Amino acid sequence: MSFEVERKPFLLRPERPPEGEPRRMFDGETETEVSPAMKERADGVGLEIRRPQWSPNTIRAHEVTLYAKERGMDDRFHHVTTRAYWTEGADFNDLAVLQGLAEEAGLDWSDLGPRIEADEYRDAVMREYEAAKEQGVGGTPAYLIDGELHAGDVGIDELREAIKSASQ
Repeated sequence: MSFEVERKPFLLRPERPPEGEPRRMFDGETETEVSPAMKERADGVGLEIRRPQWSPNTIRAHEVTLYAKERGMDDRFHHVTTRAYWTEGADFNDLAVLQGLAEEAGLDWSDLGPRIEADEYRDAVMREYEAAKEQGVGGTPAYLIDGELHAGDVGIDELREAIKSASQ
């Protein structure tokens, strides 16, 4: 069985200030640790994960995602930024941080940087946000598999079953 992942930018909190804000506490978290269930799932697939203290404004990261997607590199950029956020608490609104992550993912910052500074992808990010809301997306992560929305901290077994059902 094979499937394709199509990532779409979803601006979780469009009203978040550009400088970001302290990260709210979720069920089961402590000041320094994510919930035990989330930690167990991360450990199960070999991911290092820490509870970030700050929630950055992510619009620029979503803009870079669209650029990366145009070049077939969104999967790589996604993995680089996910690791940076969950291990280092990376601030995606900081252009120097974003440049480092984009370059690590193999993106050409000399082409990309001016586009981000000019907000070239801003309207597209907002259109994707509105389209996702219309489909019932209210947060991340969210997976649309064969027309069925699976949202929140979804376990791998649920996702596998949904993919298996969709392929029949």
